[in-house]
Amino acid sequence: MILTWLTGKPRNAMSMLQKPIDDLNKKEKVYLEKAAIKVEEAEEHRRENSKHRVVHCLKIKVMYEGLAQNFRNLQLMVHDELILMERMKKEMIEALQAKDLTTKNKTTSDHVFIYISFLVLVLTYYIVSLYLAR
Repeated sequence: MILTWLTGKPRNAMSMLQKPIDDLNKKEKVYLEKAAIKVEEAEEHRRENSKHRVVHCLKIKVMYEGLAQNFRNLQLMVHDELILMERMKKEMIEALQAKDLTTKNKTTSDHVFIYISFLVLVLTYYIVSLYLAR
């Protein structure tokens, strides 16, 4: 714990997954900006009546949009992992609470058993002492 504090590392997996999500988001924005630039270039080439350059710019735009889509899909995968981790964490907490509850019930039943055993022992002692007193 002290080592993670000194090195500045995050403590839980949720904050560890936030950095890759942010990086993927930045890369997606970069490729979308590049695609927008290619659209503008295609417009300029269209005004110059250069069909080959227009088609080339649009192909590159489609490639950039595909890369942005890939980064978006990766973000969704990381979000799914985050949701899965949260669900597992919740289930683990519920299981531990249920175990704690059963442990408390078991402890209570153990106490009841001890009290009943003590009561039987006292009654037995009382009966034996009455029997010996006759």
